[in-house]
Amino acid sequence: MAKEPKQHHTYVRIVEASLKLFNESGERNISTNHIAQYLDISPGNLYYHFANKDEIIVQLFKRYSRDLLGYLSQTPLPRTVEDAVGYMQGVYDVMWQYRFLFSDVNTLLLRSTELLGEHNEFTRERIAPLLIRLLEQMQDLGMVKIDAVGMRDLSVNMWLITKYWLDFDRSVEGVDGSGEYGAAAKQRGVRRTLSLLRPYLQGSHLARFDELMAQGG
Repeated sequence: MAKEPKQHHTYVRIVEASLKLFNESGERNISTNHIAQYLDISPGNLYYHFANKDEIIVQLFKRYSRDLLGYLSQTPLPRTVEDAVGYMQGVYDVMWQYRFLFSDVNTLLLRSTELLGEHNEFTRERIAPLLIRLLEQMQDLGMVKIDAVGMRDLSVNMWLITKYWLDFDRSVEGVDGSGEYGAAAKQRGVRRTLSLLRPYLQGSHLARFDELMAQGG
């Protein structure tokens, strides 16, 4: 298991360089030797902090979890359809920063029991209640009409789309991870995730939703 982070300069550099390299070239194409070479440190120096690449990935997943939970906890819940679009854009912005995690995510999970445990706890104990709270807020404001069973199913489906969207979109579009692609991929993801809300939107909220989707926003 990786040593507990103590803001050691080299430890932090390894984590940040790994994120950059994984995002740019794909995790499968980057080894610990590539990371050490990029940082101009010895492999032994890297192994002092991390026994293998999977330990680095676990720390990056913890960072992603912290950043996403921070966003979800600190951002006011949507009160309008426009707010819902902006709210979801923020979610995709966080995920894009850690996009390598969502490329063949199941392979990563199968490879590391520690990562699998972190992922399952994060999804079940942290994300699910926040999504339910989002839908309850929209229900209380009269934006949607949905029963408890539908709310639970919708929260799961919204998370499934969001979690796998970047990998799916990349396979369809067949382009690299450039900034231009990133902005377009995130926007498509926002639209696809929010499309799940459409059957439950009420009155003027539905009309405004359709207007925003037609505008691409």
